[in-house]
Amino acid sequence: MNMSLEYNIFLEVAVIPMDLVLCCFLVAKYTNLTRVNRSFRTFAFVIMIADMIDVLTAIVTSANQLVPNSVHYFFNILDSVFAGFSGLAFVYYVYAYVEMDKKKMKRRNIMNWVLMAVDLFLLLTNPFTGWVFTYDANGQYIHQALFVPVAYGFPILFFAIGSLYMLSHREKYKKSQIRALVASVFVISVLFLLQMMFFDNVLITFFIASIGVLVIFLSLETPDYIKLVETMKELHESHVKEAAAQAKAHLSQEMMMALAKAVDAKDHYTNGHSVRVAQYARLIAERMGKSEQELDEIYAMGLLHDIGKIGVSENIINKEGKLTEDEFASVKRHTVIGWEILKTITEIPGLAIGARWHHERFDGKGYPDGIAGEEIPEAARIICVADCYDAMTSKRSYSFPRPQREVREEIIRCSGTQFDPKIAEVFVSIMDEDTDYLLRERND
Repeated sequence: MNMSLEYNIFLEVAVIPMDLVLCCFLVAKYTNLTRVNRSFRTFAFVIMIADMIDVLTAIVTSANQLVPNSVHYFFNILDSVFAGFSGLAFVYYVYAYVEMDKKKMKRRNIMNWVLMAVDLFLLLTNPFTGWVFTYDANGQYIHQALFVPVAYGFPILFFAIGSLYMLSHREKYKKSQIRALVASVFVISVLFLLQMMFFDNVLITFFIASIGVLVIFLSLETPDYIKLVETMKELHESHVKEAAAQAKAHLSQEMMMALAKAVDAKDHYTNGHSVRVAQYARLIAERMGKSEQELDEIYAMGLLHDIGKIGVSENIINKEGKLTEDEFASVKRHTVIGWEILKTITEIPGLAIGARWHHERFDGKGYPDGIAGEEIPEAARIICVADCYDAMTSKRSYSFPRPQREVREEIIRCSGTQFDPKIAEVFVSIMDEDTDYLLRERND
């Protein structure tokens, strides 16, 4: 029994060898896959398979009574399924050019796969519902109410989603991509309309898609080009991040310095105290072999160790005589106030440590928590020595600068009680090298 084809399949048959050659090339050459490479390869493979299935479906459908209706249903459903997946593959190819946060990507995944699930549901239940297509007793293919929405609608919808995303994020794509997209969407839309209205027996859909894949490959997707694009993108992002980090670090340092000066300004006798404590703490940490990052962190802690004095009355801070018990309790609160101010800052880990515990003593008789020994964070133990040293070598409302020899003896005497013995020993060695007594408040 002779069979005549009811569809013109020659355009789609003609591009199948091209699809095969291109996909073989992608397997052979796309070995070090980028996200864009991987998405494009998936897109190309789905189009090739869809093209082959579309041709086979046209042949099977033309067979009419030569094959059972179950075979007709199988091929036509498979054909429409791969048409939907072609559009979905295009969407994810478009997404591959743009970095999306996890929440946005999750929402888009849900939207796309819900649409695909609806498409699959309508197609897989069609043999029972007959909503999309049916066959009469002679095996003739009959379009039903949902044929156009399912066979054409879902693939077009996915291509529209991808196109709209590219247009709304056009700054992420090359201008040539945007121009090619607009032109392609226009041409494909016109051809789809012509096919649906006048030439529904001409297979042209996947011919157009295959040509589109080839154009994308020749103009954009060669492995060398993609590698270059990715490398340039990484370099640009690296430069931007580096510049942002430098600007951020510079801004942070300026802000910390401004805060330190604001605190010192409250006390008429402690001009430059915070900066000197930060410098002394950094010297001690450097002598102890700390890393550059740790040195920067402890310097920042030293700068802001007295930030809590912002919450203490100036009258108490600048009082000439001895403080009352209540006044001293108010002064001691500056450690907790400083902790509350700084603990929410995440840029410098442990920034609040120096503020809360720089008045703790190694013997446990300090404040605010009365912790002892190595319970006190090391950074706070370092700042404690630096803070006390500056208090002894600077003019205060309650004292005058003390001679270097006397300060040295005091640090040794308080080693093991007020100060960590190891840290005190390190600082004494620094003092011994300071033969000109430069490490002190200077008015010149």
